[in-house]
Amino acid sequence: LPIHLQPYMVEQFGFRPGDFPVTEDLGRRGLALPFSSVMTEHQVDIVCQTIRECIHHSV
Repeated sequence: LPIHLQPYMVEQFGFRPGDFPVTEDLGRRGLALPFSSVMTEHQVDIVCQTIRECIHHSV
């Protein structure tokens, strides 16, 4: 979900679908990976393994 369509942005600024069509197009085609400075090594491993499985199954 593009940043301008996140609930806070919609509530605070009234953004609507169609306001930023390029951003919305990229949002539909992009991949957002979880990241955080507080993610544990185990959580990072889970994300990496999930990506590997997706790539393996799509080939």
